[in-house]
Amino acid sequence: MDINDPINSIFLADLKSRERTIQSLILKIRRRLSTAPEGALRIIKKRKGFQYYFRATPSDSLGRYIPRKDHNKAVKLAQKDYDTKLIAVLEEQLKTIEDFINTFDPDAFEKIYEKLSEPRKALIDKGFLTDEEYVKQWLAVPYKKLGFKKDDPEYYTARGERVRSKSEILIADALARYNIPYKYECPFYIDGIPVAAPDFNCLNVRLRQDYYWEHLGMMGKTAYADNNVKKLEKYTLADNFNEEKLILTFETVNHPLNTKVIEAKIKRYLI
Repeated sequence: MDINDPINSIFLADLKSRERTIQSLILKIRRRLSTAPEGALRIIKKRKGFQYYFRATPSDSLGRYIPRKDHNKAVKLAQKDYDTKLIAVLEEQLKTIEDFINTFDPDAFEKIYEKLSEPRKALIDKGFLTDEEYVKQWLAVPYKKLGFKKDDPEYYTARGERVRSKSEILIADALARYNIPYKYECPFYIDGIPVAAPDFNCLNVRLRQDYYWEHLGMMGKTAYADNNVKKLEKYTLADNFNEEKLILTFETVNHPLNTKVIEAKIKRYLI
């Protein structure tokens, strides 16, 4: 197993997601506390239920009885007490996460290896792949492309790779500009069975995660749209396929593919 992958990418990404969730929750609770009533709640168990009392100050040990018609006041006081305790825990957790992220060195493994002399490097298994090595292995996996018919129009990317449309040239060239590794029309398999051949199989190097880019370029044509709906259904119905890894772009005759959309997709999913 590549120890650099789960620690540096998946775990760190999940941690940052947790950080954002906690930050959002803290803001929500702070807003609620800003409108919470003064005082505290005292609850006494009675034979047929509970009675609620309003304590105006900490020294007010007994408090003033809250009648049933003012039950909402008891609710707000209980919520205030819970929110006060919760926000203290959340802020402590947030500080712990922030401290870890700020001190965590994602390149620590590589730095240890790079400090070794060349003769020593040759003798050891470093236990991880550098990004460069990972990309090289990812691209080296052989696959069979769909191929072209004799009368298919010829379109070529800046790298000289043949694709099926001008829009695919735009996508491929944008991927190249952002140094995103990709495979064109590489079949996608589940349990050894080909599910589909996405236009681009892209690699998010930071996460070391595959993404599948489908461009639907003739959505104004009924037969084309029907065929691609069936194709997308294959992804949905495939066991263990994560649809969050599926990138989709669309165009019609009257609404061509926007290059800003291409760059937005790349920045959102692949960098």
